[in-house]
Amino acid sequence: MVKIGVAGILGKMGQTILRCALTTDNVTVISVTEHPQNPKIGARVKEVLGVECDAKILRSFYEGEKPDVIIDFTTPSATLENLRYCLDVKTPIVIGTTGFNKNEKASIFEASRKIPIVFSPNMSLGVNILFELVEKVAEVLGDDYDIEIVEVHHRFKKDSPSGTAMKLAEIVAKATNRSLEDSLVTGRKGIVGERNRREIGVFAVRAGDVVGEHTVIFGGLGERLELTHRAYSRETFARGAIKAAKWIIDKEPGLYSMFDVLGIQKNKR
Repeated sequence: MVKIGVAGILGKMGQTILRCALTTDNVTVISVTEHPQNPKIGARVKEVLGVECDAKILRSFYEGEKPDVIIDFTTPSATLENLRYCLDVKTPIVIGTTGFNKNEKASIFEASRKIPIVFSPNMSLGVNILFELVEKVAEVLGDDYDIEIVEVHHRFKKDSPSGTAMKLAEIVAKATNRSLEDSLVTGRKGIVGERNRREIGVFAVRAGDVVGEHTVIFGGLGERLELTHRAYSRETFARGAIKAAKWIIDKEPGLYSMFDVLGIQKNKR
């Protein structure tokens, strides 16, 4: 039985992970946390959410039973706090949080020298297949096609562009031998002139309750190729996270991705 800890249990993803875990064989949720100022701290999960989970909502994982692995889809600052706990007690962690800056990502990389970490901006099977397809198409079409990325999410999403969109941009930059820092464009307004052939446009739309949609556009003269992934439920991310949590239990320290979890062979990265 894999004993899972879930961070941000009262958030949308936290609740989805919990409900999926409760219906997954050989998985149990024993420890959950929420923001220290949340009025539900100290209450039982079953009392708050009406599910069969007797865990008490904690301010920190230090306050509860040690889980075998932690799943974290919260905020960069909260994730780094949970990462410190994982380092202290040598517990693996699955990170689906997005919006990290360069230094924060470096902290995650450094921690992976001591504990196993699955770190991915998107844990759905479909999106990871999209990563593969975009790389192959970008390698073939190269500079002959303009490449733009459009992502759509719900109005409550805090970071922009999405972590998945930025991962797609990184893949495009590497596949076409570009510097993402020099090529990235996230807005256009006014008389900006003709599009630079080396630009990689990444644009965010926030509307309603859209779970997540990513489209990569390859625009040529006379034709356009679009690759799109649409998520209709957070459950696809939750199921992927639980799969990652079960997979990482017996792994050596290191920084893993969903390519590793899903067994997708990567020869270049």
